[in-house]
Amino acid sequence: MTTSFWDKNEVEKQFAECMTLKEIIRRIETDFSLRGEVICEIRVNGMILDEGDETKFAESPRQEIQDIAIRSNKPADLINDALASAHAFIPELEDSCLKTAEMFRGSNLQESQNSFNTCLEGCQWLVDTLMHVRGAASGVGQPIHQPERWFEAEKVIARVIREMSEAYSKKDYVLVADLLEYELTGALIVWKEALALERPLRKPNGSR
Repeated sequence: MTTSFWDKNEVEKQFAECMTLKEIIRRIETDFSLRGEVICEIRVNGMILDEGDETKFAESPRQEIQDIAIRSNKPADLINDALASAHAFIPELEDSCLKTAEMFRGSNLQESQNSFNTCLEGCQWLVDTLMHVRGAASGVGQPIHQPERWFEAEKVIARVIREMSEAYSKKDYVLVADLLEYELTGALIVWKEALALERPLRKPNGSR
């Protein structure tokens, strides 16, 4: 991750042809795209801008801008970071599944239900992240190495989540606990094995 910074004088000099913040951001996005980098964060006058802020302050005149900071990265680095985050998250999710299974076998149903929702949210984050990684990797011309394992892992976890959701809707918490302890953790092992087969993507200069 790299950071680029322009103070007020540099903004006035480098973006003299831009009249508004919207024009400046468009210019920056174009420049970074040509450099083969993805913008991860835009900070204006010390405030991080989300999409809503960009729209809200789009017409702000250049003269009101005190400074701009941009955090950017190469697509391959972002993909590798996402893979590393997913790989590190799986053991935490496995542990959460086991603890939730034990909760369902106990007496505190509310606590079990809250923990169950957290597990589902974790599974959704994992699947969404890895699907994004797969698409992004193909987009930079360096697809994942074992796509068949990923497809297998997707199908397994989707099946288990569906079975758990059905059991939960029927209030069959004994079955939910068993699915969490055995089936979902098994599905996560499939994902862990699939990720273990992936090597970091090569950076543009050929280094790792």
